Amino acid sequence: MPKGVKCRRVCALPENNVFIPQKPCSSNINLTIEELETVRLCDLEGLDQDEAAERMNISRGTFQRVLYNSRKKIAEALCTGKSIVIGGGNYELAKHRCGCNKACKNCRFEKQKEEEPLTAELIHDGQEK
Repeated sequence: MPKGVKCRRVCALPENNVFIPQKPCSSNINLTIEELETVRLCDLEGLDQDEAAERMNISRGTFQRVLYNSRKKIAEALCTGKSIVIGGGNYELAKHRCGCNKACKNCRFEKQKEEEPLTAELIHDGQEK
């Protein structure tokens, strides 16, 4: 009997879910949230596969398979003019910072800290202060 699929930890959902080339063809490439996260961790953040797999709470072998599949999809979209649609998959959104020594360059939790004083509003009796 096969094991159940383990949810993959993802730091944040992407702000943009669709990328369309200047001269798109009629088909799309579907990239899951966790596939995008593998590319973000390795290629954007510069983590090695062991560190990235630990952050996503999956084995290095699983991480590598997802990463290679992601890169293949992205390459196909770029070389053939297909749109990339990001969404779906089997993931869980992180509830707190990962706690690793090396923080992400694009950490959603760090951004929230920076924005907190700007977005926090004191409301008293229906009036902003």
